[in-house]
Amino acid sequence: MLDFLRHPLSASTLLDNYKAIHLVNSKDLLKLRSFIKVLFNKCVEAGSSSLSILGSSIKVIRKAINKAIGPNIKDLRLFDIIIVKGFYINIISEARLNKIRV
Repeated sequence: MLDFLRHPLSASTLLDNYKAIHLVNSKDLLKLRSFIKVLFNKCVEAGSSSLSILGSSIKVIRKAINKAIGPNIKDLRLFDIIIVKGFYINIISEARLNKIRV
């Protein structure tokens, strides 16, 4: 059944090769007890909308990294992810991934 209150891609994640930020649209996607509320009003501009940043956190993608000993061996931890409720899609920044040492 379609949920007309949510964008059809809101559960999807996009690998962005341009921006230098990770972004999720729900706190449910993050590591428990890692949320840090933003102290000042900050926003993300999306088209003609301005959406408030709720805070930042950590996201763990289980068994996402391949190693020499086999595929899908290590978890990928993404730090300083911003939470923007109502954003249409989740974003992982390729520029920030390139800085991670596995």
